Amino acid sequence: MTEKDAFRQWLFDENRQRLAELAYRALRRGMKPVDFIIICIDVEDSEWTELVNHLMPDHDWQSIRDRGERPVARGSVTREVAEYLSKVAPAVASALSIPPPCGQVLTAVLGAGGVSIYFVKPQPDPH
Repeated sequence: MTEKDAFRQWLFDENRQRLAELAYRALRRGMKPVDFIIICIDVEDSEWTELVNHLMPDHDWQSIRDRGERPVARGSVTREVAEYLSKVAPAVASALSIPPPCGQVLTAVLGAGGVSIYFVKPQPDPH
């Protein structure tokens, strides 16, 4: 595993619970796992600035930095975003094009200039 892959794995692990909650919420809204993906983006990665600004325009990332935290954009997005990622990161195109395993939701983690694909099992917010 490269250093960049390890960073994305760390980012996934750090956000796994919240990503699972987002997947659960999307399913509760009637979306089907083949219709969306969960996304987790390191806001500090300039490679993804344009996408973050498109998905979350005018979000106050500085307030998160001011708390000493790393800003991360997370959410459910349409398959159109997966198609975009397939074009800009062709190495993950095949993984983005297949349906997720039963009971799981496809998750794309963007950071360190690249994309890694994971799956999460949807979980309700424990609080």
